[in-house]
Amino acid sequence: MTITTVGAGIGASAAMVPETAYSTVVASPAWTWFEPNSITPKRVKTTKQSSGLAAGRMVDETLRRVVVERAATMELPLDWCQASHMTTLLNQISSTYTVGAAGSQAASGGIWVSGSRVTPAAPVYGYDHTFRNSIAGRSSAWQLGIPTVDGVLRQYDVLGTKATKYAFSCKAGELLTCTTSWDARYLADPLIDTTYPAPPPGGADAQTPYTQATPSYAAAIPWDFANAQVQVGSSIAAASTAAAVDGVTGFDVSVERKMKTDRQYYGNQGLKDEQVTNDLVSITGTISSDFVNKTYWADAFYSDTPLFVLVTFGALLATAPATQFVLSNIFLNGDSPAAASKDVVNGSFPFTATYDLTNEPLSVIIQSTDATV
Repeated sequence: MTITTVGAGIGASAAMVPETAYSTVVASPAWTWFEPNSITPKRVKTTKQSSGLAAGRMVDETLRRVVVERAATMELPLDWCQASHMTTLLNQISSTYTVGAAGSQAASGGIWVSGSRVTPAAPVYGYDHTFRNSIAGRSSAWQLGIPTVDGVLRQYDVLGTKATKYAFSCKAGELLTCTTSWDARYLADPLIDTTYPAPPPGGADAQTPYTQATPSYAAAIPWDFANAQVQVGSSIAAASTAAAVDGVTGFDVSVERKMKTDRQYYGNQGLKDEQVTNDLVSITGTISSDFVNKTYWADAFYSDTPLFVLVTFGALLATAPATQFVLSNIFLNGDSPAAASKDVVNGSFPFTATYDLTNEPLSVIIQSTDATV
């Protein structure tokens, strides 16, 4: 099946479904559609050209070129929105994992407000995402639509996909964005691949390709600089009671899952086994601020004092959508404030989140009108 659309990037599409087993085609998939700002899939292949000595031959022989390894990567930057199943997307890199379950409206399931976590109330549900623990066994399939100029949406399916990095960013006067990076086992073209590779171990063609799905979108309202605030304290509870910090002009935070992505073994037809964690999770970011109050940022950098920081997009209410970044024990790096010109003094402070054996280094709490994920 082909879908008629606009013959330009404006007509592209992207949808995800969690895999029930690694690189295994999901029966009757319930695709969740997202609206990325760009879609960059890449079929990765390692080729070798055999080129022995042969009298009179001055150009390599066609049949002696072989593909010895196959894989794929993908980049999907998007605006972070209210609802629109952002928690479904975040589940692919967070330790907490909920799929197909009703959202929680249990006590203390929402964002931090005035010293404690609120209880979400209709019409919102609470979703809590942490990143310190393993995400072994987590993978997804993506269906991408890349239109040709004749307005036909060309289907590409990405199997055995794991999120390697999410990078959130919001500068003054901008939207909250998230660039998502992915490593995958296989990028499939159903017009060429009449069957898809079997999951590992093995790789011989054995799976029926996905049927091309029709895009379906929910209303999405992006989070932005105007509805954000930053609070700082000696604990998360203390930060939630503090007044919003003045002077902040930018915030970004990245979660990177470091994995061994080159597990190509004998017997797998050049394809990889499931990617596995092979290093610590990296939680880093940057806070940029004018030099409004030296207590925040400059003093903490000077004394190397750990900070507890809340960055909230949305109203501090139990009944409204919100996205809240909860950072514990972050240490600031960078430089001391400097008067480098006649302009207002400002600075950027890179930070690293650490674990004190009690508080999660990073939690992302989402209050959403999505009742299921």
